[in-house]
Amino acid sequence: MKPALKLRLTALAVAIVALILASVWSVRTGWRHVAELTEGLRIAEHVDTAIVELTTDLRRAELAAGTEEWPRFLEKSRALAGWIEEQKPLLQTKHERELLDRVAADYARYLTDAVGFVQQLGPGKMTDAEHRHMVGLLNQLSEVRRKGVGQFLADSHLYIATLQKVNLALLATTAALAGWLLFTAYRGILIPLRRQLAETGAALEHAQKLASLGVLASGVAHEIRNPLTAIKARLYTHQKLLPKGTPEHEDCDFIGGEINRLERIVRDFLQFARPSDPQLAAISPAALLREVQELLAPDLRKSAVDLAVDGTVETAILADAHQIKQVLINLVRNAAESIGESGTVTLRARECRLAPGGRAAVALEVEDTGKGIPHDVQKQLFDPFFTTKPSGTGLGLSIAARIVEKHGGALEFQTQPGRGTTFRLVLPVEKTA
Repeated sequence: MKPALKLRLTALAVAIVALILASVWSVRTGWRHVAELTEGLRIAEHVDTAIVELTTDLRRAELAAGTEEWPRFLEKSRALAGWIEEQKPLLQTKHERELLDRVAADYARYLTDAVGFVQQLGPGKMTDAEHRHMVGLLNQLSEVRRKGVGQFLADSHLYIATLQKVNLALLATTAALAGWLLFTAYRGILIPLRRQLAETGAALEHAQKLASLGVLASGVAHEIRNPLTAIKARLYTHQKLLPKGTPEHEDCDFIGGEINRLERIVRDFLQFARPSDPQLAAISPAALLREVQELLAPDLRKSAVDLAVDGTVETAILADAHQIKQVLINLVRNAAESIGESGTVTLRARECRLAPGGRAAVALEVEDTGKGIPHDVQKQLFDPFFTTKPSGTGLGLSIAARIVEKHGGALEFQTQPGRGTTFRLVLPVEKTA
């Protein structure tokens, strides 16, 4: 797997885990606050119900003057005050504790007045002053309920509703982000992985085909080479007995040329079937290109084809000089054949990156001003035994591609029909300490 893809997968996994943890923490905190506020609501609702009952008991005690209603009323009033004090530690939020403290303070003032009122009551029917005092107690209970408990309930209900909305919004946001992350993962990671898997499968299938063809080619080449050697030896012996200039001698020359062509085909078969491992060493791209230029330029001038070196780099490549020179010579000759007459083949070297992995590399380019490669030929260009030349074997580019692959590089091309082609050998650079 590519390092960049591993990094993206790791980043995505970290993002998803972080999102899940943050969402779980936020939702858990929110629902805990809701639970804490719910406890406050329970206390407030109990106090509210108890105050309503005390109001009813106070009116009942007024009607039942002289009975035991007043002591029971005071007992219930004191019990509520004690219950409020017991519930304070159960509240978790500062806001609720402050509200309950205010309720407790207002209720304590009421309780003090209620105790004093009951203790000062005379026997029989209430006097006007006592009745006014009792009405004052009713008003105090009403104020405790309205200003204290009522505000407590309203604030708590509002806070709980807000928290619930926030939690729902957070869950919706988390779901949306998770969906976006999954979509991004599918588009940016899974699709490239599927594409890479398909490419890997195609490359494996291609390698298997090459291996099968290699075995076949090796067997056929060996079977053909021995009879060819015998035929060539007998032809040489026979030709020595024939006078030069006779039709028979010319026939022998023709047969000898065809035998040489067969031997070249057999040699290509063997090279395709058993490509030798490269002897890697640090090579100067500039020196390699100049050697190819000096070797081929004189012959290409006969066809008015100029072989030029345009731009090099000092970065050394790790390669087998003999094998890479062979590939370059093959590519230059193909370029010259594409031009025909009157054109230019340009050699150059430039720094680049070798995919996958982005390893530092140098690209050796062979650019021509020829006819370009037709679209229907491009897909089969590196297929073994595919050729558009009447006398070609179709193994030249296949062998070149295999040589470059054994170097850990890649053979690429760009073409424009009617305007020319550029072949590019991308080779890794020498590792520096």
